[in-house]
Amino acid sequence: MAENKKNDLGELEKLALIADSLQAMFRGRASVAFELNKEEYTKMINHFREIDRHHKQFTIDLSGTNFLFILDEDML
Repeated sequence: MAENKKNDLGELEKLALIADSLQAMFRGRASVAFELNKEEYTKMINHFREIDRHHKQFTIDLSGTNFLFILDEDML
């Protein structure tokens, strides 16, 4: 008997779905910006090895969609 598995997507998979949806809706290039608290920002930046961690923002490109992550230190 097969086990039931949760279909729990990770953050990068969810971003890929957003990128695919935006490209299906519009022909132009899309950019998405997120202002994150320190915990969320750290969680996202830890998915990548080659990012300079001394800055307060970073950008990734997934399938032609730019995702900008900004650290908002005033946000709880």
